[in-house]
Amino acid sequence: MKKFIVEPEYSGYKISKYLTEVKGYSGRSIRNLEIYMNGKRVKSSKKIRKLNRLSVKEREKGTNLLPIEMDLKVVYEDNNLILIDKEPFIIVHPTLKKVDKTLAHGVIHYMQEKTGKILAPRFFNRLDMNTTGIIVVAKNGYTQAYLQERATLRKHYQAVVHGIVEEDEFIIDKPLGRVGDELRRRVIEVEDGGQEAKTAVKVLKRYPDKNITLIELELFTGRTHQIRAHMESIGHPIVGDELYGGWDERAERQLLHSYKLEFTNPDTEKQEIVEVSLPEDMLKILK
Repeated sequence: MKKFIVEPEYSGYKISKYLTEVKGYSGRSIRNLEIYMNGKRVKSSKKIRKLNRLSVKEREKGTNLLPIEMDLKVVYEDNNLILIDKEPFIIVHPTLKKVDKTLAHGVIHYMQEKTGKILAPRFFNRLDMNTTGIIVVAKNGYTQAYLQERATLRKHYQAVVHGIVEEDEFIIDKPLGRVGDELRRRVIEVEDGGQEAKTAVKVLKRYPDKNITLIELELFTGRTHQIRAHMESIGHPIVGDELYGGWDERAERQLLHSYKLEFTNPDTEKQEIVEVSLPEDMLKILK
């Protein structure tokens, strides 16, 4: 249960307005709240007075997915968030083709061990099956809405790409879309159905003897396969990325890793940074 003492300047606000405009709840999430003012259950349409004490309790969201014990690498956890360093070869959510063991099943088991309840996981970001690194799980609807609407987030990746990238730092600003039902994304002009996509690229180290480059990337938009499609579009596909022309016998997957996340903590509203090391297969090809 979250508790707020209403600041004087918001006297006269409806509870719903206060929660959405000041505290970052979504309109949809408010319908899922039990609201108490000065200890008495009230509706969200009631007006509040200065220094009134509000308490909000979120109704927990269940799931039909079964908990499955997995060795999750939790790298950060507080009252609102779980950050997991995802391993390769595992998908985040069940799909039509894969329903038996996903990261979602593992998170459900992890939360069951903590709370004794089977609760639906709320993933804030997604990573492709063979991409490793930081996955963000919100523990409640408030946190999920806060991250989507109010938080400042910066997502940083590292990747090993084919060829020697000559420019030290640059921006790839090319719209992406797909043709028909094909899985891969391509550079497609906005007027033809593409979506704006922008990626910052920085060279970390060049390996001329291996004809590869280690790069850092930051996403300014979140399009499907954005990094993979953008790097392929400039002639430097990610090593091991068969879908985007980067097949390499030295890699069993695309060597792409979500290594750092900067985010606003919903409780303190301060920026925090969580960083994880490169996985073993990426380190191996660089040695």
